[in-house]
Amino acid sequence: MSENNTTPNPEEMGARLDEEIKETVEGWSDSSKKTDYDNLGRDLDDKLRRTIAGWVGADGDAGWKEIGEQMDASTRRALAKWVGTEENADWSDISGKMEFRTRSGVARLVNVPGHEAEASWSDIGAKVEHDVRGLVGGIVGTPDDAGWDTIAQKMVDKVRDVFGKKSHAGQSEEASDAPRPRAGKVEITGEDATTTGPVGEVDLDIDPDAKLT
Repeated sequence: MSENNTTPNPEEMGARLDEEIKETVEGWSDSSKKTDYDNLGRDLDDKLRRTIAGWVGADGDAGWKEIGEQMDASTRRALAKWVGTEENADWSDISGKMEFRTRSGVARLVNVPGHEAEASWSDIGAKVEHDVRGLVGGIVGTPDDAGWDTIAQKMVDKVRDVFGKKSHAGQSEEASDAPRPRAGKVEITGEDATTTGPVGEVDLDIDPDAKLT
């Protein structure tokens, strides 16, 4: 387990505090003061306060106010170092530096024209909008400088054209699938057994659509 003067990671902090709370409660329950809940609260406060004071670099006898101030100072120094400003910088300087780093990083990511450090959030937003509009316009086949109205109309025209082609193709298939009339069949039966020529049933295939001349 980490010592009091060494700041553990968050997981170790939680485990350490849980362990100290458990030990304090068990020690209180085994003592003659186990019915004195005020004493338990004082023991817990003292134990946890000393532990946390050691983590933030405060004196063991420091109160919670001093511990909070030390935590604020430690956090501020760490963030100031991370963003590249003086360790004694105040929160307004640190937040301004963080905003600058974030903004310049995003400007570099989206390739804002000009010097990225001078790009504003409106410049970044305009660049992102321009790139997205150009991408969508390229997909639907509009010029690079086309506006959203032109792009939207082009998309509508393409959708309408696709559905129109499908509708026309469906009508053509229905017409080709329509049943065509079959050729007629005429039966001729001979009446006289002595008649010369073929006697019996004669099948004639007649196209009902054929024109007589």
